[in-house]
Amino acid sequence: DFVQLPVPVIQQLYHWDCGLACSRMVLRYLGQLDDSEFERALQELQLTRSIWTIDLAYLMHHFGVRHRFCTQTLGVDKGYKNQSFYRKHFDTEETRVNQLFAQAKACKVLVEKCRNVQHQHQ
Repeated sequence: DFVQLPVPVIQQLYHWDCGLACSRMVLRYLGQLDDSEFERALQELQLTRSIWTIDLAYLMHHFGVRHRFCTQTLGVDKGYKNQSFYRKHFDTEETRVNQLFAQAKACKVLVEKCRNVQHQHQ
């Protein structure tokens, strides 16, 4: 048994914005995607080229989308430090991302540590 939802396909604009493209698809499916409002939200949340999953949780919260972010690591996974995409800005991003995790509960962003979370990153 499965449920198939008519979620529209929105292509990535760059090699690094897969999470933003997915967020746009969710918002369009929910009838909440206004491109200028989306861009304002990105500026307000200071989302640039380095987007982490916790950023997407805050983005969904900004638009009032009920969600639960399940992760194996409450904070930055140090395993990404040597991956080429993250290497250049890892240290500064680590501080920023860990702060987002630390502030999540106070900001009403639902984050849970879960086991057996499958995550693929290319």
